[in-house]
Amino acid sequence: MRPLSILVLLQATLLAPAPAAPAPMRLVLFGAVWCAPCRAELRNLPALAGAAAPQRITLAWIDRPALPTTAEVAQLPPAQAARLARELLGEGYGLPAAVMLDAGGRACAVLRAPLTPAAIAGLRKACTAG
Repeated sequence: MRPLSILVLLQATLLAPAPAAPAPMRLVLFGAVWCAPCRAELRNLPALAGAAAPQRITLAWIDRPALPTTAEVAQLPPAQAARLARELLGEGYGLPAAVMLDAGGRACAVLRAPLTPAAIAGLRKACTAG
């Protein structure tokens, strides 16, 4: 390769805009106050949030807000949570359930069981593999 060609290639590489970082995946945790495993997940929320990092957990309780609103945990209003549960899990969905959403907001992994830190790793792996 000639020196001028190398210079042009190097200049094009250095001046090219950096690719935008992809939006992070999100983990949506569906539950309800009458669901005992769902309430157990709330008690385990600090461990689940740690395992989900850097993704943020969004609580989507279908009957009422799960916790007081905080900066650490996003929550959907109950009506929106119920609508999203039907969209992502289908009619007659069971609780608890968790859905990992890819950067485009599409469901890439679903868990229809209580969420654990190990299950979060499995959801993440399923999303990055496919």
